[in-house]
Order: sequence, then structure tokens, then C-alpha cells
Amino acid sequence: MAEPTPQVPRSRRRVLIRGLKPIRPSTDGERLQRSVRSGGSGAILSFVIHSLLALLLGWLVVQPQSQRLVPPLDLRWLTAREVEESATARAPVRISTVPDGVPTVPKVSEVEAKEPTTLRPTRPVVRLVDVSGSLEIRRAEKRTELARQLSDGGKTDSAVRNALFWLFRQQQSTGKWRLHEGYPQAGRRTARTDTGATALALLAFLGAGFDHQQGEHRKTVGAGLQWLVSQQRSNGNLFDIDEFGREEAYYAHAMATIVLCEAVAMTADRRLRQAALAAIKFLVDSQQPVRGGWKYQPQTELTNGDLSVTGWALMALHTARMAGLKVPDDAFLKASLFLDSVEQQEGARYRYEPKFPVTPAMTAEGLLCRQWLGWPREHPQLESGVRYLLGPKFQPRWEAGRRNVYGWYYTAQVLHNVGGTEWEDWYRAVREEIVSHQLTSGSRSLKGSWHPHLPAGHPDEKSQIAGRLYVTVMCTLILETPYRHAGVYEPR
Repeated sequence: MAEPTPQVPRSRRRVLIRGLKPIRPSTDGERLQRSVRSGGSGAILSFVIHSLLALLLGWLVVQPQSQRLVPPLDLRWLTAREVEESATARAPVRISTVPDGVPTVPKVSEVEAKEPTTLRPTRPVVRLVDVSGSLEIRRAEKRTELARQLSDGGKTDSAVRNALFWLFRQQQSTGKWRLHEGYPQAGRRTARTDTGATALALLAFLGAGFDHQQGEHRKTVGAGLQWLVSQQRSNGNLFDIDEFGREEAYYAHAMATIVLCEAVAMTADRRLRQAALAAIKFLVDSQQPVRGGWKYQPQTELTNGDLSVTGWALMALHTARMAGLKVPDDAFLKASLFLDSVEQQEGARYRYEPKFPVTPAMTAEGLLCRQWLGWPREHPQLESGVRYLLGPKFQPRWEAGRRNVYGWYYTAQVLHNVGGTEWEDWYRAVREEIVSHQLTSGSRSLKGSWHPHLPAGHPDEKSQIAGRLYVTVMCTLILETPYRHAGVYEPR
């Protein structure tokens, strides 16, 4: 059993308390001295390190602002979409040819969500395809020959001519076209862009071989080209709306650039050459400087492109080559790197942005870019991608939720490049769907066009947003595929 603790008398406690000396806090120097006396060499090392850190921090504080490695603030005007993306860690947004500004966040499978999104080293571009003579097949005699090979009794040619006459009737007195007004079921005002509408219409005329120097539509095409050039700014930008960050901006500029380059390639018109050169320079200067994509505004090292805009921009650069206009090789190398960032299955499938799901439309657009960048016909991933596009659930049907003229536009070009019976069978199927749904009677405001949402197409098509002119042009371009561009491979 423990002994009890002895009790100290109260008087004695007071004496003891009065006898205590006050405790003075030790200074850093005294602590260091005690540590040194006790053999603390580690304390000396600690003192030296902390002194160096203090000097470094002091240097950072007094360093001139101009020498600090801090990214500059971007004080430019931002769209509501960009503000929303910044607040949500740049959540991906589904956008197609002419979006409406309303985000649609797709569902991403668990497998895709776990995939790394870091960029791989740049794949070398094997070779840029030979583009000499790519537009020669648009001449009347060649078009007739190709139509005969895919015989349909002249129905395709008639459908294209009716569509072009509908477009002719919609042209404004100034030479431009409008996307959002002027005819039934026009696009929404949120998608307005006269540059985009004019470029789309001119693509249809040029695709059928009608330029501004000869043919029955030369005045129509000439007025449209003149209006486009009149919109160009000193930096080469062709977009008609002076608002930084508009989603339509680079779709419209890229399409208009393709138009100018095609017109130069078809006619060698020197008056258009300078405008085309300026438009190409603006596009190259706007490319993401490291990862190589394009989006809604000039890209920086802190931004990222998307495949939808990049596909149009890359086609503009290839069309410049067709016109004999110089394009820096580095632009194609960086575009190839961007494609690496949005591919799946080693390049057999593609996404709008790295965290988006694979879609047939984006796969077709990505594969077409790869074809123009030099992938051979026998490339394993190209063959796999073609089989995917030819799958039963993607066969062209003019049905609600299934029609997708945006996706068909790119699929047609990929398959046409590959050639063979699979291309011919697919083209006959899509041609039948498109031709059979063209309006061939009724008022002049409708005859020759296609209804944008009867039925409502696939959401990626954006037909209810972009309207009748957009759908009519896309249908026309699909029908023109056999003679718009020569295939990138030798005919089978």
C-alpha cells in the first residue's frame, strides 16, 4: 500500500512561492548556444538552411513585377459559356456546327472517365496527301461521268440543281445569305451569322462546279464572294459579328476561308488571292500554340480546342494548299497532336474533347483529318473506324433522332476516299434518303429545300438551331461528294 503524500503547511507554501525566481524566455541565440554546447551540429545546419530560405523569400518580395513568372491576366470579353466553364472547372459542352449556346453535358462511361487525358508525343506526319487536281473533277464533263458510275437516273443531279435554285432565291440584294431569317423554319437568332450562311451557300455552288467567272450561277457566286471579302478585317478575320468569343466565329471563318481558297483554286483569281492569304494567316495565328486545336476564339497555351471546329479549320488549310497558298508545316504537325488528344483505340475512334464520349460524327471527322494528314488506306485504325461507321445502327435513315446530316457529311467523305463497293452502297443509301425527302413542290420559299425538323434529327445535327438553310446546304454537299474532291487514294 502506497504511503500518503505529506501535507505542506500553508505558511510554508507561501514561503516556497515567494522564493521562486521568475522564468525568462530563452532567446534564439541562447537556445542555439545550449544546442552547440550539447554537440548539436544539426542545429547549425538548420540555422544555415533557414537563413538561406529567408534570403530567398526576401528576394521574391522585392523582385520587380515584370520579372515574376506569373501568367498574365486575360481581361478580354468572355462569353457566358466561358464564365460557366470557369466556375465548373471547364466541364465539357457538346457543340456542333452552329451551336445555340445552351450546354449539353454528355454522359461519360466509367471506362472513358478512367482513361488518362495526357498528351502523347507527337506522331510524325508521314506525308500530306497530294492535293494537286483535287477540284478538277468538278468540271461538267467529269461530274457527268461520275454520276453515270453511280447511276440513279439523274435524280441526284436534279436534286442538287433544285437546291441551288432555292439558295439562289434566298440571296439578299447585298450578295449575302442569312441563317436566322428570310424563309420558313430559319435558324434561331442565337445562331445568327451572315458569314456562316454565305459561306455555306457558296460551298454548295462551288461544290457543284459553279464559280464566279462562268456558268449560270456566276453572278450569284460573284456577289457572294464580293460580300465576304468586304467583311474581312485588317487581321484577316472574316466573321461578321464584332463580339469576342462568339461560338459561331471560327466555324464561320473557317468555312469562308475554304470558300475563298476554292474560288482561287478553281479560277486563279488574283483579286481573291490576297483575301485568302490573310484569312489563312488569321487561322494559323489562332491555332493553339502547343496542342494544336481551334475553338471559338484565338487560342493560347492556357486554352484547348475541340474537334468540331478543328476539322473545319484543318480543311481550310488543306484547301489553301489546293490553291497553291503556303501553309506552315508546323500547323499540320500541331493539328496531328491535337487529334492524338481526342482519339480512342489508337485513333480508330474520336471525341469532341478528351472527356467526351465517342460519337460517329466525331469519329468520321477525326478519320477524315487523319486521311488528309497522310494515313494510308490500309492503316489498321482507319479500317477499324470505317467498320464502326458502317455498323447497322449508323446506317443512314431519315428518322426522328437518327438523321444526322452533320455526321453524314463527314462519313461520306471518309468512305469516298476509301472507295470500293462499301462506299458506293453507303452513298446510294444516303442519297435515297436525302433525295426522297426534298421538297419538290409548293411555294418558292420551300421548293428545293429540306425541312430542318420534320422529323427532328439527332441532337448532334443541330438542325432545329441552325434551320432550313443549314440543313439544305449539308444535304446538297453530301449529294455532291462524288465530285467535290478527288479521293486521297488511288481509285480501286
